[in-house]
Amino acid sequence: MEITTDDGIRERLAWVDALASSDRRVRVLEAIGWPREVEERFFARGAGALPEVTYEVDRDPLQDRVRELDAAERSIEGDDPVSVWLRSTVASMRDASRMVLALGTADFSRLSKELYGGPRTRFHGGNERNIDLANHVIERLRPHGKDEASDDGAVELLDAEGLAAQLRERVAREYPRMAITVLVDPDATARVVAGASRVRVRADATFTPWEADALWHHEVETHALTGQNGAAQPAVGFLRMGGPRSTRTQEGLAVFTELHHHCASIERLRRLANRVLLVEMAEQGASFLDLYRHLVKHGSSEREAYLDAQRVCRGGLVAGGAPFTKDTVYLSGLLDVQAFLSAVVREGFRDEMELLACGRIALEDLTALVHLRRRGILQRPRFIPAWLRRWRTLVPEFAFLSFLDTIALSRVQLQYETLIRAATEV
Repeated sequence: MEITTDDGIRERLAWVDALASSDRRVRVLEAIGWPREVEERFFARGAGALPEVTYEVDRDPLQDRVRELDAAERSIEGDDPVSVWLRSTVASMRDASRMVLALGTADFSRLSKELYGGPRTRFHGGNERNIDLANHVIERLRPHGKDEASDDGAVELLDAEGLAAQLRERVAREYPRMAITVLVDPDATARVVAGASRVRVRADATFTPWEADALWHHEVETHALTGQNGAAQPAVGFLRMGGPRSTRTQEGLAVFTELHHHCASIERLRRLANRVLLVEMAEQGASFLDLYRHLVKHGSSEREAYLDAQRVCRGGLVAGGAPFTKDTVYLSGLLDVQAFLSAVVREGFRDEMELLACGRIALEDLTALVHLRRRGILQRPRFIPAWLRRWRTLVPEFAFLSFLDTIALSRVQLQYETLIRAATEV
C-alpha cells in the first residue's frame, strides 16, 4: 500500500529494517572471497595454472529469500520519493541473493554488470564511458613515474603491526569515538579487509605513509563511519548495510576523501584506472592467468598481480569472459560524487551534505532522505568525517573551482604550448 502519514512511513521503515536484519541477510563480498589457501596453492604450483575456486552456496534458503523480497518489493506502492527509495532498497537486497545464487557462472557477471555497470557503461546518458575516464586518467598520469621518495630520503614502510597501531591511535583520538577493532590477520585475502566495526590487516603487507593515510580516510572515515551512522539511526537502521546499489556512491565518496586529503597517490589512481581496463580485458575473454601475467609484465609484484587479478575474477569465471565488474565504480563513483558536491556546496546546502554520512546510501536516495529528515524521522549523523567538519575550508575550494566551469581550459592550454614543447624536447 502507498504510505503517506508519518506513522505509515515509520511502520514501513520498521518492516524493511526487519527484512534487512533477517538471518538470511547476504553479504556478496564475503560470499565471493577466495580463501587464502587458493593463493598459496597457486604460487606453490609455479603460478602457471588457473586457480581452483569453488563456492559453497545453500541454494534453497537463498531462493526462498529472492521470492520473499520479490513479493516485498511489489507490495510497496506509490510514486513518492520514500516509496520509490524503499522499493529500490528491497530490490537491492534481493539482487545480492541473486548474485550469490549465480556464483561461478556467466550469470554472475551479467548481474554484476546490471548492478555496478561495466567498462563501457556511459555517464548519465552521454557519450563518455567508464573506460574513457580510466584511459584519460592513465594518459594524464603517464608523464609521472612511480611515487617518489620524500625529500628526507627513502620512504620508511609500515609493516602490518605498524599500520594497525597507527589506525588504533587515530580511532582513539576521534570524538565521539567509533567502536572499531583493528587486528593483524595472517589469513586476510587482501592487504586490508574492512567492515563497519573491524579492520583486518594482512600480516605480510607493507604500506607507505600515504597509503596508511588513504586507508584511514577510505576504510574508517568513509565505510566504517557511514555503516556505524546507519546502524545508529533509530528508525532507519538498514542504512548500515547499503547493498549493491549503494556501492558506486560509497566507493566514489571514499576515493573523494583520499583526493581531498592529498593521500591518493599517483600509483593509487593509476591502479584504480587499470582495474577498469582489467575488467574490460576479462569481458573480452582474458583469463585470470592472462590478467596476472599482464600485470607482472607491466611492473606489478607477483602478489600484487595476484590480488588485482583475483578482484576481477572472483565470483565469475577464472577462464575469462565473465568478470566481477565492481572495480569499474571507483572512478565513476568519484566523478558522480565530485559533480554532486560541486553543485551542492556552492549553494550552501550543508545539511544536505551531511546526508552523505548518515548511512551507506546512493546519491539517488538523497531526495527521500530529505523528506525523512523534514518529518523528524531521520536523525543527524553521529559521526562526521573530517572533510565535512572543515566546512569553512571546504566551501572556498568549491567556490573557486566552480568558475572553471565557465572557462574553456583548452584555450588556456594553448597559451602554454611553447613551454610544453620546450620541456619535452630531447
